[in-house]
Amino acid sequence: MEKLAREIVAAANAKSRRLRELVRAPEILVMPGAYDVLSALLFEQLGFHAIQGTSGGIAAVLGYADGEVMSREQTVAVTGEIAAAVSVPVNADAERGYGDAGATVRALVAVGCAGMNLEDGAEQKKNEPRCLVEVEEQLDNIAAVMAAKRELGSEFFLNARVDSFLVMSDDPKRALDEAIRRGNIYAEAGADCVFFLHIEEREIIGRLAREIKAPVSILAGLKAPGARELQDLGIARVSYGSAFAKAAIGAVQRLALEIRDSGTATALKDAVTTQEMRALVSRGKKAAGSRQ
Repeated sequence: MEKLAREIVAAANAKSRRLRELVRAPEILVMPGAYDVLSALLFEQLGFHAIQGTSGGIAAVLGYADGEVMSREQTVAVTGEIAAAVSVPVNADAERGYGDAGATVRALVAVGCAGMNLEDGAEQKKNEPRCLVEVEEQLDNIAAVMAAKRELGSEFFLNARVDSFLVMSDDPKRALDEAIRRGNIYAEAGADCVFFLHIEEREIIGRLAREIKAPVSILAGLKAPGARELQDLGIARVSYGSAFAKAAIGAVQRLALEIRDSGTATALKDAVTTQEMRALVSRGKKAAGSRQ
């Protein structure tokens, strides 16, 4: 394994410590999903304290489907550009770990990321139902993360994603029981936070927060409780996946359709100005330059 420079690890560790502090703080950590440098710069300017990289959003921007269709190298390159452009911690989405979770940790630390998501949903095969990887296999993945951290002297943050609600959507009780079981196993193995998606019911969200022995994060969507209510339910962290990428391409679509169909461009009234765009990009260049 190629050794990383001490200053690179130290800089990433500072971000990891900050992310861990934010997740453990009494106030819920709201992490918008950046899909490129510009979106990350906007989130930082708007006052968000940490940023989540969205695998689905990044993949879509590059013309790929979600689900580890992109390579580790592509994901690391884009997420590293995002991390270099902002001063707040950036948590990467490492999907299933790209075949070697330890190597993925080393690559992300090298580009300044504070942590990563690691999911336990198995690769979905054509014409077959979704399933989870065996717990023992996911524990091996988490062990690889921990080993890489020890080798590097890293404080890298691990957000362990449990996909039971996605896989067992037809059996909510079984999905909840498996979520709690796996969440506590992953927490005991070293996960800093346990992450769930496809849940909107307040009772289930509250039970996860009460019964899992680690901070709990959820992916919020249109029907999920708002951030303040999630905080009241005991949730430590909330993220939004590819929602911002979808919202952005939706705005592009509205403007394009208007121009195509009527020749007008009134949708531009909601767009940022050229001056605002320049200010965002300029701020990013200054931030990157100060860290060189």
